[in-house]
Amino acid sequence: MLEPKVMAMLIVLCEHANTIISSEDLFKRIWPRSIYSPNSVRRNIALLRKLLCDEQKALIKTHPKRGYSLQGAITFEGQNPTADITTPLGHKEAKNKPLHTWVIVGAIIMMIFSALLLFWLPDNNVRQTQSTAVNLKPITSSAALERYMRISPNPNYMAIVRNEVGQNAKRHIYIHNLTDNKTWQVTDVAQHYSYLAWRSKNELIYSTRTATGVEFGLLSLDDNYQLSRHTILFKRSDIDWSSTFFIDNNNNLLYLANHNASEHSRNVTLYKHNLTSGEVTTLLAPNDNFKPYKISLSEDKNTLAMVGFNKQSKSVVQQLDLQSAQLKQIRELDNNWYFLTWHKQKESLLLSNGRQLFELKLNGLWRALNYSNYYFLLYIQKVKDKLYFIEKRADEDIYLVNQNDLNNIKTISDTNALDNDASLSPDETHIAYISTRNGFSQLYLKNLALNTEHLIFDNPNEELSLAPPIWHSNNQQLISALNNRPFVITLTESKAQVTWLEDIIGSPIAWLGNSNTFVFIDKSSQGDFIYEYNLDNAKKQSLQQRLDGRQLIVNNKNQLIVATKNAIENISTKMQIVNTTAQNIRLFPVKTGFYYRTIEADRYQLAFYDYKTNQIIHDPSLEQLCQQFCTNLEAISEHYFVTSQKSSQADIVSLDIVPPQN
Repeated sequence: MLEPKVMAMLIVLCEHANTIISSEDLFKRIWPRSIYSPNSVRRNIALLRKLLCDEQKALIKTHPKRGYSLQGAITFEGQNPTADITTPLGHKEAKNKPLHTWVIVGAIIMMIFSALLLFWLPDNNVRQTQSTAVNLKPITSSAALERYMRISPNPNYMAIVRNEVGQNAKRHIYIHNLTDNKTWQVTDVAQHYSYLAWRSKNELIYSTRTATGVEFGLLSLDDNYQLSRHTILFKRSDIDWSSTFFIDNNNNLLYLANHNASEHSRNVTLYKHNLTSGEVTTLLAPNDNFKPYKISLSEDKNTLAMVGFNKQSKSVVQQLDLQSAQLKQIRELDNNWYFLTWHKQKESLLLSNGRQLFELKLNGLWRALNYSNYYFLLYIQKVKDKLYFIEKRADEDIYLVNQNDLNNIKTISDTNALDNDASLSPDETHIAYISTRNGFSQLYLKNLALNTEHLIFDNPNEELSLAPPIWHSNNQQLISALNNRPFVITLTESKAQVTWLEDIIGSPIAWLGNSNTFVFIDKSSQGDFIYEYNLDNAKKQSLQQRLDGRQLIVNNKNQLIVATKNAIENISTKMQIVNTTAQNIRLFPVKTGFYYRTIEADRYQLAFYDYKTNQIIHDPSLEQLCQQFCTNLEAISEHYFVTSQKSSQADIVSLDIVPPQN
């Protein structure tokens, strides 16, 4: 059925037909007493477009950074429109606007009613037995970035990990009162806090990343949810990453962790860590048949749901009985990533692929809920009939800077979405980049001379995790990967041909010289081993090296160069190139060498390593560049610097999950 807020938005758009109304003004009209959330507007706009079959966005038009407009004109047979629909109406037309507006309203409502009949009646039985997601509501709205949240056993309170923009490692823990919307900080010292779990209504356990590993601690709160005591529980130096965690009935922490692992790694271990005795038990060791990356504990704390990759790199949902240690597969899904939470005790789960919500029953029945999110939806938690999650929003634009004239800056993209991972062709005539302008990752190609662009990879299944495009030296081919499934794009004058490489699973890193061989990180097994793959004979060969969380490039001799936080090494020859006290080294390869950026005392520096002389060059001109662009530097070519400008928001929102009607 059509949501009331969607109908209200349609009426507001009709009242302002053919004129632009800002997202903020739309929100004030539809949600007059709520915290501004641009995604609420975008979601309802998307629902309207879907209902009106407006895939081309011709009826409801988006005006970047300005707002939306309903583009409509009423004409009679044999009569032409007298004005362009984007032209503001004059005084004479304004007199007739009420009639014009309500004619549009009436016509569109009839269209909606017809669409509802076609859409709803044939599938009536299915939709009555399915949960629905409605009433998107912002919980927080600030300039800070919300990283993680958990609802207390007292459902009136929520714990939040938050940091200010640009202060990723300096995070604090906050308590938010869901009744009066007040928020207060409960930690004294900023740390790299990661995840939270409530042990009781007044005890909050956290994890934090440190220089030597991972630390778990306890915040004891008084009856007013103010900090009364801070206790470090234990530290682990044998791991440097841990997942979200849960606490079972026997006071055990359950979490995924490992060394050189990450959010979606394939070499993690499932641990049970007793908070009383300190005993650590391995529940699930790394294996290639099932590699979990997300977990969720049932309400009775006896069953752990897990989603992970199987040998074919498809996400699989399994459940682990904590009493019998029996592992049972619920369903194989697809190649996407998922977050998960329990929906109904011993009956079903809710999963999110970052944009959509799905219900998975424990008998394997799988179906989508009527919800789609324009932004990234992560860390879902269902409490009673409400679903809480973090809504992450980002706007990143790409620019091209002429090295000989730093004031000559060309805008490559400005779409009010996330445009990133730009890659300049070797002949510097085209630039390929990833854009989420349509709500999911797609690959675009821009002709710099003509200032035109084309979609070269449309991602028809709207999957996440599109790898950065990498140009071949012939300027006609690029390689990328979608959820670790590599593909090659061959460019011709008329089209872009996509060829999937079905026999490997991994992430491409670089082409080897002018050959048809490329280097990639193998994701079909544990360890992130480095391989090369030849397109001519479809053979892969191990290079007997592991990535281990380092940045990797290939030099002019097809040797492997890696960068850690403070060192650069040629691992093919075992020769160290750079060892510095500065941190966060990033490499920018070019034909004749590579630039590398470091940061020390909150100040960026840029230097160049020359392949011909094997010398490091500190050019004074790089100092000027660094002052202007180092913070947002993305790539370097012979004549250009590729830079970006990014703004991010991450707030907590909620949805009502309405049970199916009988």
